[in-house]
Parts: sequence; structure tokens; C-alpha cells
Amino acid sequence: MRINRYLALCGFGSRRAVEDLIRGGAVTVGGEVIYDLGRQVSEAEKVAVKGKPARPPQAYAYVILNKPKGYLCSVGDPFDRPTIYRLLPAEFKTLHYVGRLDYNSRGLILLTNDGALTHSLLHPSREVPRTYAIKTRKPMAEKDAAALLAGVDIGFEHPATAASVRQLEDHLEIVLQEGKNREIRRMLEVVGYRVVDLQRIRFGALGLGDLPEGKWRRLTAAEIADLHGNKKDRD
Repeated sequence: MRINRYLALCGFGSRRAVEDLIRGGAVTVGGEVIYDLGRQVSEAEKVAVKGKPARPPQAYAYVILNKPKGYLCSVGDPFDRPTIYRLLPAEFKTLHYVGRLDYNSRGLILLTNDGALTHSLLHPSREVPRTYAIKTRKPMAEKDAAALLAGVDIGFEHPATAASVRQLEDHLEIVLQEGKNREIRRMLEVVGYRVVDLQRIRFGALGLGDLPEGKWRRLTAAEIADLHGNKKDRD
């Protein structure tokens, strides 16, 4: 991650403010003063600003969970059905999920206590892409994919529209830029397809990778920076 993005993430101000600190010789990496705004740093390196250690804030937690079918995105359930919090350690019970998946869907769930980030990711103006791998009982016809791209009426104020639709060899891949209750299932029902399996595989720049189903892990500093919309700062 670039040093300016790292320092902003650590709470030393905006990117412009931390760049001024770097130019002014206030930043050291491994005890050496640096002036290069493009200097890449790792989490293992000792970074300091005016002698003060720079560390990403620990008050916030960012966790990715690979949700299996048969779990609710809910803190509790009156019918005692299992919730995603049964899959997490006690220290994460206060984290909130960013965009739910329904009981019979599986895949990527982001959890955090960073309210500002949650609001940003879910706000329609950000158009954060959500990518889903879906199995249906039949391959999707081109005319039906075109209908999803154009927008279909599923009972909301505005038509539900897919950002992209691809029929791959063994599954359908759909990208949405906002998430509503059972949106993909309802969209596919309108054009005549029944969902057999639905898995969210990406949320913005964050992907499931090889995380096993039912397991979780903390996000890296680079992934957190990506979610804040600053991926270009690392390139």
C-alpha cells in the first residue's frame, strides 16, 4: 500500500495532509526519513510520524464470512434458526453485516463496526458492484439477459437492473450495483428462470478467494483501503 494511503488509514489526516507531512520530512519507515509519496509499505514495517508510531486503528474491525445456506443474516430469530453470528467468535457479535444474503443464499458477507464505511458502501450513489454466481435449471437466453440489463419490474419504485449478465459454462454470473431484498431471485423469476443455487462471490474489490464455507477471516489493510474507494492509491 502507498505510504500516503497507509497514513490516512492510520488517522493522520486526508491524503493531501499526509502528503504534506511526507514532504516535510515528518515520516520515517524503519527509522529512515522518506520523501517519496509513492513509497510502498507493508504492515510489518515500522512507520512513524514525528516519532509517533503509525498503526491502523484497532477500534474498527473488518471481517469477511463465507456464509453457508441455512443461516440468517440477523442477530436473532424467534424460531431459533441459526444466524451468521453462530459462525463467529464472541468478539464479533457486535459487528453489523453490510448487505444481507437470504436464508437460502450463500457466499460473501462483510461485517464491520465502521458505520461510515457501511453507509458509504450501501449508498446507491457509490454503485458498489456485487457479483453473484447463480445456477438455474436452464441456460439463460440472450433475449432474457438483455431484459435484465434493460431493467425488469419486480415491484419496486424503479425497475431492477443488472450491471452485467454472463452465461458461463456451468453457471450464470450477474453483477448488481445495489442490493435489495431477494432482488436476483425476483429478477430471474420475471424472465422465467428458477434459482437452484445463489452465491455472492465479490463485494466491490473484495472477493471470497479460497475462504472455506462457514469460515471467516479479518481483512488486510489493503482490502480495507480498497473498500474505502482508494484502490488507485495502491497501484
